[in-house]
Amino acid sequence: MDSLEIVSLISLGATIILVVINGVYIYLTKKTLDVAVRQSNLVYNPVIGIRIENVFISKTFGKSRRQMSIGLSLTNVGNAPAIDVLIDSEITLQYSSVEGEKVIPARLEPASVPFISIGERIDDDSIHPNFGNTCVTYIIDDFRECERLNTLRIETDPTKASYPPTKLKVYVYYRNSIGQYFESSYETHLDLGIKQKIPSENESAELSQIYIPRPQFHTSPISKEKRDKDISQRDSKRELCGW
Repeated sequence: MDSLEIVSLISLGATIILVVINGVYIYLTKKTLDVAVRQSNLVYNPVIGIRIENVFISKTFGKSRRQMSIGLSLTNVGNAPAIDVLIDSEITLQYSSVEGEKVIPARLEPASVPFISIGERIDDDSIHPNFGNTCVTYIIDDFRECERLNTLRIETDPTKASYPPTKLKVYVYYRNSIGQYFESSYETHLDLGIKQKIPSENESAELSQIYIPRPQFHTSPISKEKRDKDISQRDSKRELCGW
């Protein structure tokens, strides 16, 4: 191999190395830019806080109709307006099920609010989730079984952890002005309280939240596709809630 071939090989090797280095540089630069774009999006960050104000089970009215309403308030505690706000909710039964389903969504499709300004609080009836007669019947069954299990626990081994009652979860979806979507959620367990007995069909009841396990609030970015999929899954089961 003469000197000219050796020089050519060295030149080719150097070119290949340079191409690889440039490729790695371009990849790292793109990754850095992607992170910067995501971070810049989150500079405009609405955060919807969720507060459960009351939970009320009605007495039976009409033709075997009964409902549970969730009184809640929403406050934008972030640094940007929340746009296209959707409010949804579901109940998780602990000891019973409706047609094999333990997670029962609210009776109606998500309520909507065009926007919530920075610092604004809303609590009108239009955003309150509502559950129908079938769900209420099974919630009461859940309370009854929870009471039975905890009475047995106290009589046999009070050191055991208590059995949790029905769980409520509220979802709020929204976006900022540049198209970044977010989800806030609030999860809590419901209870009849110490002094309140299980209501008959002709009695109403106001439920309370228990604090063991503690209520949980969570907020994070979410894709529009994930939001739409979650709502669609609940839509497919809303008839289980009753009317």
